[in-house]
Amino acid sequence: MLYVSAMLLVATTATGGWSTLELADLGLLAVSGLIGILVGDLALFTAMARIGPRRTSVLFTFNAPLAAVGGVLLFGESFTPWALVGAVLTVAGIGLAVNFGSRSGTHADVIERVEGSLAAGMVWAGIGALGQAAGALAVKPVLDGGADTLAVAAARVVIATIALWALARPGDRLARPARRGEFLATDHLRLAGSGFIAMVLGMSLLLWALGNGDTGVATILSATTPVILLPMLWIRMRQVPTFGAWAGAILTVVGTALLL
Repeated sequence: MLYVSAMLLVATTATGGWSTLELADLGLLAVSGLIGILVGDLALFTAMARIGPRRTSVLFTFNAPLAAVGGVLLFGESFTPWALVGAVLTVAGIGLAVNFGSRSGTHADVIERVEGSLAAGMVWAGIGALGQAAGALAVKPVLDGGADTLAVAAARVVIATIALWALARPGDRLARPARRGEFLATDHLRLAGSGFIAMVLGMSLLLWALGNGDTGVATILSATTPVILLPMLWIRMRQVPTFGAWAGAILTVVGTALLL
C-alpha cells in the first residue's frame, strides 16, 4: 500500500488531477477507500492465503452482480429480466469451480492448497466481494461529477493506507528477522510490481470505466478474472484445469453478463 500510494501520488501530482477533487468528495472517497480497500482487499488477501487464487477469484465475482444491483437501485441503471437467469448461472458456476476446480495431486501446490477451513475462506472471499462492490458504488458519484481518475484512486489508497497502518500490530510493520535480507532483496520488488499492476493500473482503469459507463457493465467485465486466471494456473502447475473449473468459470462469467 505504501508503494501504491507513492506511485499514485506522484502520477496525480504530475498530471494536475488534484484540482478536480472537492472537499465535499472526501466523505464518499473515505467510505470507498475504507470499505473497498481496507475491508475488501484485506478480506480478499485473507481468502487467497487460505483457499488459493483460483477459488478466491471465482467467489470474488460475486462483486459483479452485487454492484450491478446497486447500480440499478442507486443510479437508475438498466436491469433486465435476464437477471434471475444470470444469478442462477453465477451461483452454479461458483459451485462447480469451488467443488471440482482442481485435479488430483495439485492440492499440495501452494497455489491450490487449502489452509484451514474451506468454508472460512469462502466467507472471506464473499466479504471481499461485498466490500469491492460497496466501494465501487460509493465512488461512482464522485467520478460522475468529473473527478480525475488518478486523483480518486490516490485519495482512496492514501486513506486506506493510513487506516491499515493504524490497525497493524507493531510487528506487522517490520520484516521478519529470520529472513530480513531476503525480504529486502526480493519481496519488496514483488510487492511493488504487484501493486503497480493490480492497483495503479488495474484499479485506476476500473475506476475510469466506472466514471465513463454503467457500474454493472464495468464490474461484469472485470468479472472475467476466473477465465483469465485458468490458463495462468495451467502454466504455473503444468496441469490442465478440470472440466469443472472451466465450466464453473464460464458459467460465472455468462451469468454475470446476463445481469445486463
